Amino acid sequence: MDFDYAAFYERLQNEVRTSTDLSQSVARLMDWGTQHMPHPDWARLATFDASKEIKAARRWLPRVLKREPSPFPVRGTYFGLGEFQDRSGVEFADLYFGLMSKYDPADSQSEWLHSKPRHYPDNAYLKSKALKQGGLVCNQEATPPGLSTPGHICFSVGFAALLLRHVLDGDVYRLVAGTARIGVVTGFDGGDLLRLGEITPHGFLPNENAMV
Repeated sequence: MDFDYAAFYERLQNEVRTSTDLSQSVARLMDWGTQHMPHPDWARLATFDASKEIKAARRWLPRVLKREPSPFPVRGTYFGLGEFQDRSGVEFADLYFGLMSKYDPADSQSEWLHSKPRHYPDNAYLKSKALKQGGLVCNQEATPPGLSTPGHICFSVGFAALLLRHVLDGDVYRLVAGTARIGVVTGFDGGDLLRLGEITPHGFLPNENAMV
């Protein structure tokens, strides 16, 4: 069965705009996956401790930026999903970030991501337990086969986007000494990207049209 990624990104975009609870939003997204590609593993992907993930993410950015602060005023951010393997060779994703000196909200292709200077701190991965667990659920060898790539992409991108939606607030804006709205893009390196929204002094502002 071919998976409708465009429909998934549209559903994710709507969830990011309306989300008030991380766990409930991820559960709704996984339920959508069940309806479009029936498989018992979607239910497993909806079970994790959202409070621990949010707390860890809120400690993550200050920890990295205290060690390696940006050398320029921050206008844009890229939260990338890098790919890893466990000892058995099963793939999973983890979230890292880079800071940009440029941002253009009118640029639908987000070419500003490639502008210089850019700042990618070393060892800037979140080390998310949920992202690792989700990747292993989707990609490990099993009978019957797991969700594989469609589940891995949907869970990893969906979880990352929704986590960021709940973590990127006014405190983050002040942490990076923001002077104007800060653009946010996320997704797998080399894959589809989401123009997630903007970090403002008053919190996160979701984008109305999220695909890059």
